[in-house]
Amino acid sequence: MKIKYLSLLIAVLGGSLSFGASINNLDPAYSKDYTIYDGSNGDTLNVSSPTTVSVNGAASWTMAFTISGLATTSGTDVGLLFTCNTTSSNYKNLEGMGYQLTEGGDLTLCAGGYNYNGGTAGTSPWKTQTLSGYSAEQPLTLFYSYNNGNITISAMLGNDTSSLTTLASISGTGVKFGSSIINQLNFSAKDGSGNTWSAPNGVTGEYTLNNFDLYMGGLTEDQMKEYALSAVPEPAAASLGLLGVGMLLIRRRRA
Repeated sequence: MKIKYLSLLIAVLGGSLSFGASINNLDPAYSKDYTIYDGSNGDTLNVSSPTTVSVNGAASWTMAFTISGLATTSGTDVGLLFTCNTTSSNYKNLEGMGYQLTEGGDLTLCAGGYNYNGGTAGTSPWKTQTLSGYSAEQPLTLFYSYNNGNITISAMLGNDTSSLTTLASISGTGVKFGSSIINQLNFSAKDGSGNTWSAPNGVTGEYTLNNFDLYMGGLTEDQMKEYALSAVPEPAAASLGLLGVGMLLIRRRRA
């Protein structure tokens, strides 16, 4: 009986350290939990209460999320992670993030408006820097920050705080969308009814969303690191959880 309770406690402690993501003394306006997208499913997060998200003027906000299990893309195809949209008046795709991942582990992030700087979708300069040697099983925490018409993309691999880097800084008239308000976030580039949204060479990507939080305002580097570390379990915590599960299996076999 003692072994059973001990193993349960170890498993719970190990698992509790890897749940969600957070920043001390800073509450997100919107959050989304763990979801697996297999390339055919998608869902939405409706933005209205407690606050709306403006993409006009001096508006400032940051989308922070951790993903893993990215599927490779073929050729020039782009796997889409999410789009930000307005559902008022004419439906518009305002912002978004996608990726390209080769079999060799070269991960290129893609970001920006779909008619960025007035160009057509097929010619929009929306690719950022490429991360080499990326493993699909390795958690990647991304930060998509908007501030007064300027977009900054930052990334951190696993729990390695030294890997936190700015991948892109995008600015220009194409980043400003008049008086538009974001009403909806579509994950895996699909809405609730399964309709896809177009982007350069657009395809729907497969990935696991470990956590997602939208913060009003910008995040400091220290806050980004704190968020990423809280989203990715330390090796010791992961081992602790596995140890607890192992002890439960051993006890079950003996029984």
